[in-house]
Amino acid sequence: MRRIEAGSYYSYLPKGCKLCRRGAKLTLFVTGICKNSCFYCPVSRQKIGKDVFFANEREVKSINDFLAEIESMSAEGVAITGGEPFLKLERVKEFARISKELGLHVHVYTSIPVKGELLEKVDVDEIRFHPPELKNVERYFDSIKEAKELGIDAGFEIPAISFEAKIVEIANELDAFLNVNQLEASESNWFALEERGFKIEDYYVENFEVVKLYEKAKKFHYCTARFKDSVQFRRRLIRMAMNHPEFYLVTRDGTLLFTRIEGNLDVAEKILKKAKIEYMRFEDCIETSLEVANCNLKDVLKSQNLKVAIAERYPTVNRTLIELTWV
Repeated sequence: MRRIEAGSYYSYLPKGCKLCRRGAKLTLFVTGICKNSCFYCPVSRQKIGKDVFFANEREVKSINDFLAEIESMSAEGVAITGGEPFLKLERVKEFARISKELGLHVHVYTSIPVKGELLEKVDVDEIRFHPPELKNVERYFDSIKEAKELGIDAGFEIPAISFEAKIVEIANELDAFLNVNQLEASESNWFALEERGFKIEDYYVENFEVVKLYEKAKKFHYCTARFKDSVQFRRRLIRMAMNHPEFYLVTRDGTLLFTRIEGNLDVAEKILKKAKIEYMRFEDCIETSLEVANCNLKDVLKSQNLKVAIAERYPTVNRTLIELTWV
């Protein structure tokens, strides 16, 4: 086993996971609709059971939204997920095709044992099967076998809720991978986990006894919730942050530091243009160099009834503020 960041380790790492580790995978949430009701599903209440479509944090209303998100993070791959993606087959087919035309690696998650002609119609590099609540595992044998025969890397991706020996048997017999995820707790599944006796620590469940049993798989990967947040998410933020104009100061966590100006933005623009200061204008504010809040220019702005603050935010499309200090 090779140990990596935040408690994760592996004997085999699918390419989709390698790209995720670098923060280079765009998550394409094609729908929140699913015919299963797994008690441990961590999908947010805003998405679960709803036909919503997102590329990372960006709502996808057209192909251009998808392309904009790819560009914003310099994506190298796309992870198609849900809900159950194959309930929106045309979306999966269309966006997998676009992704492949752009030279991106594509992997898809599904609880449906798809095989045969359907597998041939969906152009993906990798498929990850999830038996709902780890039941009826045998249904996926032919699907994994046929996927591999088509040149698609295939295997299981499951949460560490219990040990099912058949999963390991099938994975080893078919030379398939087994990704085991640390069980995550969210507002959607918190009470269901507690009712079943799972001990929640922070926002995850430690279940090492179960994880150790799954290490019998030859192609094994254990991914922790902390890894997803402190490594994958942080690295994606850094990629996105580095694609912003140079006046933003990028932190080690991938957030942006800058000066935020609110008020009459037309007046603010005139002042910044006269001073030859680079900036970006949004509906609610202007963002510009951190130096503006620490020089005489801030007094000029404030004399025109403009509000000036030192701000920190995520580099994502929703521009979520982390901290705001008025000067």
